[in-house]
Amino acid sequence: ATMAHAWLAMSAGLTRPAPVARRASSVSTRPRFAARRVATRRVAARASSEESSNSDAKQAGAGAGLKAVWYGAEAVGKVVGATKTKDAVDDAGTGGAVSKATTTTSDAGPFTRERVLVLLKEDYDTNYFVSGLGDLAAYDPECEFSDPFVSFKGVDRFKQNVGNLGGMMRNIDLKITQWEEGNDELTTSWRFSCILDLPWRPKLAAAGGTTHVFDTTTGKVVKHIERWDIEPGKVVKQLFVPASKLPENRWEVFMFSLADGDAFGCWMAASTGVVRLTAPWVAVSLAAKAAGISAEGTALGTVDSLAFWLLCLALVAEPVRFFKGIIGS
Repeated sequence: ATMAHAWLAMSAGLTRPAPVARRASSVSTRPRFAARRVATRRVAARASSEESSNSDAKQAGAGAGLKAVWYGAEAVGKVVGATKTKDAVDDAGTGGAVSKATTTTSDAGPFTRERVLVLLKEDYDTNYFVSGLGDLAAYDPECEFSDPFVSFKGVDRFKQNVGNLGGMMRNIDLKITQWEEGNDELTTSWRFSCILDLPWRPKLAAAGGTTHVFDTTTGKVVKHIERWDIEPGKVVKQLFVPASKLPENRWEVFMFSLADGDAFGCWMAASTGVVRLTAPWVAVSLAAKAAGISAEGTALGTVDSLAFWLLCLALVAEPVRFFKGIIGS
């Protein structure tokens, strides 16, 4: 017989008496296997629930962070609005009074759908939801505004927010790509981009749409729901990246370095500002020590020490940047 036959014979001889034992073994191990399967399922379910809770916690944290960014932007907008010149404020107040008077005159009775659509088209022509220049006559005064960041009620608050932040926008480009009229709502789609008037001039770009929900009695817009076709977190990241491909000032160098995770580049860009900020403080501190006035052991002494070391590091960075510029050129 060949080697294969011998192996077959041996395997046959070994396996003939096994059927009873194999059945007994399989019968005896079924409860054990079933118990193992149940335990495995419980572990998998527990792991899945933990992953789900962790994911929900991360989303809640991200949502809280985005809300903080939104409220921060609202506060910045109020500061920007408060620093406008008196003439601009007077002009805006006069225009606002005219707008309110016009709106009040046209608010008598319910609005027809055709009239509301005409008013909305006029608002879109003024880029109203990024400039705040529209009359928003088609809106109920207590209209609810919502976007991926936050929601609130009130046309006045909406106009104030977009008006203040709109003053920081340059090169606004807004294109309406869809205008779909429904029974109780109007749905639009748009593409938007602008340059923010910040020292590093970031470019803000997004695509999305707006749903205007009409009240069945007054015909006015009672809900303004914005959707974005980009994650809000990515929009926030755009705020930290300059629009220019090549940096043109120290702010842009700093933000480019920050986006690349280049700590050395950030310090090189910030060193001049640090010198200007800390040098007067250190000078006053040294003069006080020369006069016998010491703040050591106090919080002020800690600030003095921090300012001194920051000044030293910034002064070292100045010649490094100088020689780096020579080598680079």
